Amino acid sequence: MTMTDKNNYGTYSKRISDKKKLMMIIVAGAVILLAAIGIYSRRETIFSPASNGNGKQAAAVKIETVKADKTVRESIVQNTSIDAVERVELLPRVTGRLEKLHVRQGDRVSKGQIIATLEHDQQDALIGSVRAQAASAKADTERAKAEMMNAKTTLDRYERLVKEGFSTQQQYDSVETAYSSARASYNAAIAKERQAAAELERVSSAKADYIMVAPIDGTVLDDFSLTTGAMISPNSPIIDIADLSRLKATLKVPESKIFVVKSGMPVFLKFDALPDKEFVGKVTRVDQYVDPSTRTSSVEIELDNRETGGQLRPGMFGQASIVEREIKNAVLIPENALHESETGYYVLLEDQGTAKLRVVSTGTRQGHLIHITEGLKPGDRVIIFGGSTLNDGDKVTVSGENNNKDKTE
Repeated sequence: MTMTDKNNYGTYSKRISDKKKLMMIIVAGAVILLAAIGIYSRRETIFSPASNGNGKQAAAVKIETVKADKTVRESIVQNTSIDAVERVELLPRVTGRLEKLHVRQGDRVSKGQIIATLEHDQQDALIGSVRAQAASAKADTERAKAEMMNAKTTLDRYERLVKEGFSTQQQYDSVETAYSSARASYNAAIAKERQAAAELERVSSAKADYIMVAPIDGTVLDDFSLTTGAMISPNSPIIDIADLSRLKATLKVPESKIFVVKSGMPVFLKFDALPDKEFVGKVTRVDQYVDPSTRTSSVEIELDNRETGGQLRPGMFGQASIVEREIKNAVLIPENALHESETGYYVLLEDQGTAKLRVVSTGTRQGHLIHITEGLKPGDRVIIFGGSTLNDGDKVTVSGENNNKDKTE
């Protein structure tokens, strides 16, 4: 091998050695990087101060401290809508053209107030004609009365003349006949006058059919968008009036509960339009009849809208709860804190960092809360979140607590 060949071989060997070193550096860097990623991904497990006995990380849970400070209502609950106790939809008795609508939707009206007038020119003319006939009949009566009184005076005079011998009986009889005729004419005139007065009263009262008045105190709920000149018939409503101070609702109570519901029982109502408010009414009537098709009885309730500040309106929809009984100082927990097993219901309590299973008995549901009748006492720390996969004895850490401020559900 020449010197040149040796130099070339040495250079080639050096290049191979440099490549091997570079490859080793790359591999070592990759191993270090993978190790760092693995450590980072397991940092919570490695550095966690608490874990369950099986090696799992302690579960973070939210708790609620039990307080026996709520009121539970056992109620008959029904969907319902409300209406005014006094509500009238006015329709005319006659057909006519609307002359004037004196009130509009939302106006307050008083009983006897004129609310609408139909054109009544022909009726006015008829009334005038009948009034003239009544006046003529009255004049005829006065004339007949005067003739009768004159005939009576003549009769009395002839009666004295006959007694004194200055007149014959035949003359007296003739005068008496004239008096009887005058008296009959007077009685006929009185009858005719009364008939004319009755007819005048009839046509005058018929004018009221053209002038409509409010039958109750209340508020105009609907004026049906009527305008002057509209043709109105007895089938066309003009005004819808309601007294908004007293409202009512009708519930359908199951047959099994009809002897539970009594007049005067309190009823709590909530409406979709006012979801955060509760209103109180009372039972005013219970039907003494069970509908065979639904096996229910109708129960009517009333509430004073003045006590609500006039917030409620006819037609509002909501729920009515007839309270059968109230339980004071009751324990209620969120429904998601309750768990079910093959043998019944249980909850998990947090006790010094450990989940403890507690068997409980339940009562009625109050919205999103459950009434616990047995198994819990004030001061117990119920796990309300994060306990769905926990077992009795698992380690837990408390991440938050519900204040549990609601007093009545």
